[in-house]
Amino acid sequence: MKTNIKLDSSNSIRYHRILPITLVWIILQTCLYGYIHLNGLGQFIANHLPVGSVFFLALLSFLINPCLAQFGKTAHFSTAELTLCWAMVTAAASVPGYGLMEFIFPYIAAPVYFSTPENQWSELIFPHLKSWLYVSDRAALDKFWIGIGRHGLIPWSIWFKPVFIATIFGLSFFLSVCCWAVILRYQWVDRVRYTFPLVQVGANLTQSDIGQHKFQPFFRNRLFIFGLALASMIHLIRGLHSFYPFLPSIPLDYPIRHLFPNKPWRSIVEGWPLLFRLRLSVVGITYFLLPDVAISIWFFFLFYKFQEVAISAFSINRVNTQQQVMGAVLVLAVVSAWQARRHLYSVWRNTFMPVRHFNDDDEPLSYRTATLGMVSGFLVMGGLGVAMGLSVWMALLFILLMWILATTAAWHVSNAGCLLVNVGFTPFNFFRMIFGSRILGIQNLILLSFDRSSIPNWSSQSLMAYSIQNFRLANVHQLSSRKMRLPHWMLIAVVVSAIVTFFSTLTWIHHRGALNLTPWIFNVGPGAMRRAAGEILNPSSPNFSGILSASVGGGVMSILIFMRQQFLWWPLHPLGYALGVTWAPSRLWFSTLVGWAIKFLILRIGGFRAFQRGQPFFLGLIIGEYFMTAIWQMSALKTGIGYWSGPPS
Repeated sequence: MKTNIKLDSSNSIRYHRILPITLVWIILQTCLYGYIHLNGLGQFIANHLPVGSVFFLALLSFLINPCLAQFGKTAHFSTAELTLCWAMVTAAASVPGYGLMEFIFPYIAAPVYFSTPENQWSELIFPHLKSWLYVSDRAALDKFWIGIGRHGLIPWSIWFKPVFIATIFGLSFFLSVCCWAVILRYQWVDRVRYTFPLVQVGANLTQSDIGQHKFQPFFRNRLFIFGLALASMIHLIRGLHSFYPFLPSIPLDYPIRHLFPNKPWRSIVEGWPLLFRLRLSVVGITYFLLPDVAISIWFFFLFYKFQEVAISAFSINRVNTQQQVMGAVLVLAVVSAWQARRHLYSVWRNTFMPVRHFNDDDEPLSYRTATLGMVSGFLVMGGLGVAMGLSVWMALLFILLMWILATTAAWHVSNAGCLLVNVGFTPFNFFRMIFGSRILGIQNLILLSFDRSSIPNWSSQSLMAYSIQNFRLANVHQLSSRKMRLPHWMLIAVVVSAIVTFFSTLTWIHHRGALNLTPWIFNVGPGAMRRAAGEILNPSSPNFSGILSASVGGGVMSILIFMRQQFLWWPLHPLGYALGVTWAPSRLWFSTLVGWAIKFLILRIGGFRAFQRGQPFFLGLIIGEYFMTAIWQMSALKTGIGYWSGPPS
């Protein structure tokens, strides 16, 4: 298992230089995201290639490093230093938004504030919900929901305990999946050899081979400059149009809802609609995908949408596309575990046997440390869950499902470069379908109803995906993650970001009041309470039609996996079917189709050499769109005019 990577003296890390600038950006990135997203001005980091992180590394690569290089051969930041910086800022990006903390605040602030005699929450829910899980001080809640302006006093002490408990619950899960990423690194990187398309961007931004020139060779390529200029110009024009509507714009969204007003075709534009939305960064990322992966993303989304048309046309009640995803994901998890069984058995032997059976010195952590860290995180998570009120059996099943969903999200990112991953279902939906609310019990129902706080449904900022990408990035640069202490620095970045998120996000919320901020973020709090109350008043039995749909999904996934393993000519990858019909493929499918078509034509006409020569252009599209998106979103701090036309809105 030795990969022969090292951290030599020419690529050493000068921590006194890179850490201060990295930590400063983590603080700024975290604060900026909270303000920008809560005010509905854009998404500064909300995907697996964070806009803010790309913007910062682009500044280091295109501006700061060339300037430093003028002062000597070693004055600029080295590849190892930039890799450490990238790993820390991307890991920190998993905290303030969908990944961990954004939904904590509305959840703990909603129960008492929205409780009324009519909704009966005080009788139905509060007797079964621990008082330390939510804020009950009415005066503090008024300040949170209505606002206190810029000069009012925030009652910090009231928020410490519930936010701390919820954050520790999430961070214990983060620790576990980060250690799990260490365990899977060899299987995914060296054995199965996933392509990690998003790492292409990080690898070029962190490459510091400047020499006598101001920029590394890739950035001096004319096609790269053309792609960068094209994407930047398009978004410059679109951004100026948002300020001055009389200026022309370049349309990237092509609405079709008006074309399908009647059933059954209306199903195409309902639910997760069929959107013709062009994103240059997604086109660029698709260029680096394997052909079967690219085609499966757009093909299976269309397959699901036309399946919904057929369901509507024939009034079919027992087949549901969302529930098919449940079965597909579970089958995928079982098959993936089976394929990795030899590696996992080797890890088990190295962990629990007194003598090591192979050398794991080149792994980010020793397998023994990673396994114990993963188990410890899950134990803390399970213990907190039981203390909150989960049954022991439900806590065990909850952790298992969370584990599966986090792994699935990371698999999508590693295989298909998915900027966004919505696994498509939550523990609440899954367990209610399998057991019914009667068997689950009131306390389990209430806690499971806080589904956005359980992380996996909105897994567009998953630490596991960030972690395994960063380990792959170190491998690309022939650096030792172990010697760089990459997992340790990423966890430090996560903790720093969590602390900053607590203070900055509560500050932004109290300045304007949650009722005046992005509605769908803060609606999740009362929505969870209404969902729990509804299930208590109207208990349900197991959903056998849902189980049937999940079984259909599992069966189709089994066939797809079999065909892919048995026939080299099979053109479809199971990944697309597991993505399902969710928010992410709804936004990404058209750009993926365009990117796949361009790549297909280049390979057909010019061959592999033309494909290789074209790579800089598509990398330029990615960085250009990201950079201009970040510029416009940061300008919104002054202008108040948001920008949602960049990746991956």
